[in-house]
Amino acid sequence: MSNWLYQVRLKLSPRLSDDLRKNQPSIFADQLKKIASSHNMTLVCTFDAFQEYCNEAELNGTQSYPLYEWTKAVIKDPIKQQKHTKSFAFYLGLEQVYEKHVATAIQLEIEAIKDQQDILEVTLIDSNPQNNPQPPQSPTTE
Repeated sequence: MSNWLYQVRLKLSPRLSDDLRKNQPSIFADQLKKIASSHNMTLVCTFDAFQEYCNEAELNGTQSYPLYEWTKAVIKDPIKQQKHTKSFAFYLGLEQVYEKHVATAIQLEIEAIKDQQDILEVTLIDSNPQNNPQPPQSPTTE
């Protein structure tokens, strides 16, 4: 049994992403919010989380935020901006990762409603550094 924690990530259509980010009702947005709520979670847009990180860093001093330069470069890049506004993750409170049984349950519920037009991809990510890219070394790396 591993001690890794997990996260469920989604890639969504621009339409569904806009519905979620603007809190507009739609069939899939409502279903995703219901799944999140049933697990005491929230859906967080990656781009919005990046913006919040930069805002917090700018308020508190960027020297304490090792990924500030990289994150700021990402949110200023129109191509990366387009990519990350369609990317979402389930957060448990402020926690970005959680136990596997929780992540698996969410993944299965999303797979049950998934279509190819709005919910483009559902991914289960683990916290094992060998399975994931490491933090960038420079602002231009992604």
